[in-house]
Amino acid sequence: MELLVDLAAVTVVLGEPEDTGNFNVRVVGPPGSSPGSDADRHRLGDVLAAANVGRLDAGGDAFVTPDAVRFHAAGQVDADWTERFDAMCAYATAKGWVDADGAIQAHVEWPPAG
Repeated sequence: MELLVDLAAVTVVLGEPEDTGNFNVRVVGPPGSSPGSDADRHRLGDVLAAANVGRLDAGGDAFVTPDAVRFHAAGQVDADWTERFDAMCAYATAKGWVDADGAIQAHVEWPPAG
């Protein structure tokens, strides 16, 4: 599962919600967005906050609230999804990938360099 973030459109969409074996944030636009750009990293943090999804840490990883994932998954997932998502959250907790507020750490994938 991945959160697809469009920095230009200021949108966040949950992609592949049934895949609870993987979790990341992927910047899908605009083309040329880069983790090397202070403005793009700042914009990503702003979009995550504005969408009430989470935040970006100083190291460039996103921290996403489980409630935001549940909200974006609603109506798109099977009945057993909650159990599988809870297991994913427990695994993340055991690995140290959850912050004190319960947000799940997610690697950010940026568009390929142009």
